[in-house]
Amino acid sequence: MSNLSTRTLRVTVPHAIRSKLVVGGQDARHEKIKAVLGELFRQERIEGYIRPYDETRQYAERLIELAKKYGDRHVGTMQLMDYWLTDKDLIHKVFKVFVPRYANTIGPYTNSYRLPIEYGKFQQPFKQRQNIVLEMKDNPYPRIIPDPRNYSNILSNVLLNEARKEYRNEKKKT
Repeated sequence: MSNLSTRTLRVTVPHAIRSKLVVGGQDARHEKIKAVLGELFRQERIEGYIRPYDETRQYAERLIELAKKYGDRHVGTMQLMDYWLTDKDLIHKVFKVFVPRYANTIGPYTNSYRLPIEYGKFQQPFKQRQNIVLEMKDNPYPRIIPDPRNYSNILSNVLLNEARKEYRNEKKKT
């Protein structure tokens, strides 16, 4: 018998965040998480308000971890996938795309990046709104934070390196 139930993933979310997430109680909160989870697994990069998206990140991590650990033949894992993913084609995507992609990966499978705070775009003109970008690691899209550029072959750096070498050689001789 499995120790996994369909509604619990043992993801700890502070009560203050949970209470402010969605008006309508736990069922409305679950529906919001299901919608964001489906969007994340389908598009692999999404942008939105920090509270539901940050909580959804933890659920996505846990679902992928369970899929890696137990596979698609485990009853409890399949019940959890069926509950949290409303689009059933996404269940196949988790097992056929994400599990092989993260088979040798230990640790987080998602990245989140905070976007600049936006003021005055909503009902209250002075209220701030923090958005984030949530993405699956190793997705096919270009990186949000680009790789650092290599500046060692720029003419000024080459000339400075050669001058540094000459200076050190002259200092060794004396």
